[in-house]
Amino acid sequence: MATKVEGSSRADMPWPERIRATRQDFSRRFKLGPHYTIERFGVIVAALSLSGALVLGMTVWGAIRAGDAVLGETALYNSSFVASRTEVKGNVEPVYVNMDRDRALVLMKFETPSQMSSNAEDYYVYGTGIDGGSGGGPAKLQKPLAGAIYSFGNTGYLGIVLEAPDGFAPQLINLTVRARKELMTPKNQPNAAGMDKSFIEHDQWRIVINPAASGAVHLAALDSEHLPAPEEIFAYAVTWRQEQAKRQALDRKLADMKTQLTRISNFTSMMAQTSVRVGPDPSVRLLPPALPPEIEGDAITGIDSATVRTMLLEGPADRIEGIKDKTPRARGLDTFSDGYMVNTFVLNSAHSMSGGTDFDWRQRSVADGYFKTLGTGESSIGEYLAKLSSQPIPSVSARDLFWPLSNGQSINDLRPGDTAAKPLIELRNNMMAAYDAYFGLKRSYQTVDLLELLVMEQTLDLVASNSTKASGPDAVSFRA
Repeated sequence: MATKVEGSSRADMPWPERIRATRQDFSRRFKLGPHYTIERFGVIVAALSLSGALVLGMTVWGAIRAGDAVLGETALYNSSFVASRTEVKGNVEPVYVNMDRDRALVLMKFETPSQMSSNAEDYYVYGTGIDGGSGGGPAKLQKPLAGAIYSFGNTGYLGIVLEAPDGFAPQLINLTVRARKELMTPKNQPNAAGMDKSFIEHDQWRIVINPAASGAVHLAALDSEHLPAPEEIFAYAVTWRQEQAKRQALDRKLADMKTQLTRISNFTSMMAQTSVRVGPDPSVRLLPPALPPEIEGDAITGIDSATVRTMLLEGPADRIEGIKDKTPRARGLDTFSDGYMVNTFVLNSAHSMSGGTDFDWRQRSVADGYFKTLGTGESSIGEYLAKLSSQPIPSVSARDLFWPLSNGQSINDLRPGDTAAKPLIELRNNMMAAYDAYFGLKRSYQTVDLLELLVMEQTLDLVASNSTKASGPDAVSFRA
């Protein structure tokens, strides 16, 4: 057996000894042998400590980044409130801002308007910054603010407009709103858990906002050079949503009415083509019935939504009849974020339903005003609506119509078991269903939907005449 010669290279060793030597060198270098247990333990602890520090650092950094992201996105931190003493409840609308982001609006809605004062001077707002998260303590505001309180008549809406000459800082702002008058008996145990004693002494609630956040919603009414009028704020922040929903409902209803009139026209054509033997007469046809004045001669003209969509892809809206003459606000209302496309259908009718009205609602809006274009002879919307409400709502069934036959008889003269007459009976039944559907749609359109637009206009008029505003440090003050 060969022995190792001093100074010889490892390559000269036999293969088993070469492996053993390599293993021993590796053990000594990384201190894996039994004599290095303590040293090895220290190295492991140091490595784990370093790893833990790195993980903790990354976690803290991620939390800071996440907090910054939330702060940068969230504009409103509580969507409802409860007054501390009276426990009156309310909701908070999204935080609105102007295009320059140096003016903001916080809009509140009391669940029961009669429980709170409708005078802006009966409220006081104190604003502070917040140290840390939304549950933190008060802090100085990073930028100066001024404010005003709006009360929109008896609608139950209360607004706070904030002015930031230097723009809003990305900072949480706590607004403590105090009701100076209590129209409800205070509860025995105030709802003031976690609040200071002022919430026990006064009827108050908190709203936490960040107007600098990306989640704040642009409101065109706030873009004016001076503080906007109450009716301007209300028209864009409140009426807009209600009106847009109603315009979509009216648009859909006209499309459904158009469909029923098309069905009626189709069945009328079938009357001239469908004949049966009745007794000795080999060719008896069903004739159109005499219609009540509420629907007689009705027609719907205009372009369906699919055609409108195609035309808008091919050219500007100003060339489309039914769109080109709309006011700017009407066009904005008819532009839906979900991609819904309006049609341009218009009802042409010689008679309005009793208790209802008819006007071209497409070209104008509630804020533009409908009533002054109607020529009703009434001095106010209220008087006109009262007059309509005194009229009976018509109720017509197509079964009550007289359905004549070409032989001088009526369809009711046919024998129930006469199978030869079945095509005429089925045609009559289809016509009745279409007439009844159209009558119901028109009645709802004229006696409910259009009147609701006038009610919105009346509400906006009342907001203009009955709103109040309070400003200055006695109304709104801030912790500088």
